[in-house]
Amino acid sequence: MTGLFNDRYYLNVILAMFFMAGIVISLYLIYSLPADLRLTDGYQSAFTGIYLTIGATFLLGALTLSGSLRYKKELIVMRDRVIDAAQAKRDEADQSGKTSISLDAVKSSLQQARNQKDILNSGLQAICKQLEAGQGALYLTREEDGKRTVELQNGYALSVGESTVIKFEFGEGLVGQAAASARTLYVDDVPTGYIKIISGLGSASPRYLLIVPIKQQAQVLGIMEIASFTNVTEDQRKFVEEAAQLVADKISTKA
Repeated sequence: MTGLFNDRYYLNVILAMFFMAGIVISLYLIYSLPADLRLTDGYQSAFTGIYLTIGATFLLGALTLSGSLRYKKELIVMRDRVIDAAQAKRDEADQSGKTSISLDAVKSSLQQARNQKDILNSGLQAICKQLEAGQGALYLTREEDGKRTVELQNGYALSVGESTVIKFEFGEGLVGQAAASARTLYVDDVPTGYIKIISGLGSASPRYLLIVPIKQQAQVLGIMEIASFTNVTEDQRKFVEEAAQLVADKISTKA
């Protein structure tokens, strides 16, 4: 019973039924009023105009109320359809993300790697290609005089020279934060110009940045940084984390 009254549409229907009942009772009482007052014969003609006016008013009110309830129900149905359609699109997008990525390609690339350099390059290339990423970078952990840093080792579509040295201390910048916390970072609103992807056709700035630690148990071996022009879904982030674990396992076996 409580659930019925929580549904506003059905509550309005019940109130409308009471309203209609009230109209019928009111008409009967008005029609009976002359007889109750014991008026003389001939009063019917005097009350005819009143009967018609009140009856027409009640009828107009009933039609208006009925139309409002019907229109409200149509709005509810339309709203539900819009919600269902939006949910279907989200499900389709999520399903698309699930079916377009696979760890098998990463495993296959890593199996063919002969040394650490091949492992890093093959793993990063396989991951970025499946995500259709705009840019990727892979850093390895270094420790000197008790100071830990992560230094760039491999890149995917990076606009830097081979001799360029890029490194961050643990806790420095986004890459350093991911290394210090050993947790994945995801930025979905990268400022324009923060990262630039340069090609023969020009340059552009990705809007999404995913930074995933490469770790063996609690030890951070490195960092994988991926820039994308499109949103990285939850399934894709999980894929990168699992792929990073494969890279970590492979590095450990080659160490």
